[in-house]
Amino acid sequence: MVARRRSLGLHAYALTVSAVGLGLLWLLGAGGRLSEVLRLPPVFWALVVCLVVNETAPVLLPRAGSQGATTAETFAFAILLGWGTRAATFALVLGVLVADVLRRAAPEKVLFNIGQYVLVMVLAGGIYEALGGDGTFTARQLPAFAAAALVFFLGNLFLVTVATALAYGRNLVSDLKDCLRVEALPFGMVFGMAPIMLVVAQAQVSLLPLLLLPALAVWVALKTTVQAEERRAAAELATGQAEAVAAEQARLAAAEHELVERLRESDRLKDDLLAAVSHELRTPLAGMLGALATLSAREGQLTDPQRQELVDMAARQGDRLKLQIEQLLLAARLERSGHEPAERPVVDAAALARDAVAAARAAYPARQLVLEASGVLPVRAVPEAVLQVLGNLLDNAAKHAPDKAPIRVQARRAGALAVLAVEDTGPGIPPADRERVFERFTQLDSGATRRAGGVGLGLYIARQLANAQGGELLATDPTPPGQGARFELRLPMAELAYRRPG
Repeated sequence: MVARRRSLGLHAYALTVSAVGLGLLWLLGAGGRLSEVLRLPPVFWALVVCLVVNETAPVLLPRAGSQGATTAETFAFAILLGWGTRAATFALVLGVLVADVLRRAAPEKVLFNIGQYVLVMVLAGGIYEALGGDGTFTARQLPAFAAAALVFFLGNLFLVTVATALAYGRNLVSDLKDCLRVEALPFGMVFGMAPIMLVVAQAQVSLLPLLLLPALAVWVALKTTVQAEERRAAAELATGQAEAVAAEQARLAAAEHELVERLRESDRLKDDLLAAVSHELRTPLAGMLGALATLSAREGQLTDPQRQELVDMAARQGDRLKLQIEQLLLAARLERSGHEPAERPVVDAAALARDAVAAARAAYPARQLVLEASGVLPVRAVPEAVLQVLGNLLDNAAKHAPDKAPIRVQARRAGALAVLAVEDTGPGIPPADRERVFERFTQLDSGATRRAGGVGLGLYIARQLANAQGGELLATDPTPPGQGARFELRLPMAELAYRRPG
């Protein structure tokens, strides 16, 4: 559809220019005025021959679809200065017609070229005559000649550039600027030779061939300018391509660097995993195997209570080993999936906090657990995920807090959030390490931490599960400020009111 509108616009424009130009040409020749041109002296016809010859040797301009540029305007303006607008117009039309026929141009293009040149020559001739350029050419007519040459150049440039813009969808203003930059100086030389041509031809027509050499020099200068413009455009294109290649190479280098860093990070994590597995899993495995070995070696020497104690020790170490393996498997699953199922029911976060405290009391009967909860805290979450987050936080507090020191659990509302907090009075976490503790296989370098054991995945798993519920898990300042660690699970309150099942 766009191409069709462009084609219709171009045909309408070409038809308009052709019709107006041919109409002006008919007016110039009406009333027997063409016969006056045919009776002009031989020097006129010598200039016409030079014009036709020059018009058939164009220099192609570096614009898609543009016509060639010639030095024929030199002879056309020499005729304008000597014999007026009508003679110059008919001479230029004859040159264009012969050149287009020899080039086998399409009829529509021939008519457009004729109409275009008639328009600009009539306009330029009218300016020249209006400014006093009539009769014998003298130095006093130079301003009128300069104005006429400028009008001819700009008018011709505008008409051709509009046709190019319509035909190829180019930017008219940008094309005009490019053409002015390329063609202004060469065409200034073309028009500047016109008065010299006229003076020499009127003084001695036999000397006219000598002036073909300067015309040839101007033609060569025009061609050189065009070639220089083509080389400049080619250089700009090559520069742009080189910049694009450099940018692509930089992008690939950055991607390669990122890949190398990711591989290094992957290697580091593998090393951390191997270190964690070799160090942390070895302890419960060694305890379990030691207890079983003692049972096997001293079966007949042990009393029933001693035998039961060894069995219980092996069971505890087995449970500890199982828990650590489950954490490794869960961390791997979270790493692959990145989230829990999207469907989350509305549950009471306060009730989940009470369930987590009850489970922790059963696991750590010697620990003092204090629960502070009031009211209902409806949130959208998978209950098992919230319980595991709180369970990991309570396990972490039980491992790190001093013996018989209380562990506080809070369930409260803070604006649009339900906040479930676990706080202990242990060694605490330095502010600089509060984000690092959530990384995989991270354990702070303290004796208490190392004695507590584990593979450094509890807090990592807890944060991943919190994120999967649309919440966040943070390490914050204890309340009141002092020694200890405080972790807060923050979950958005549900849009719907929570209703206890009846």
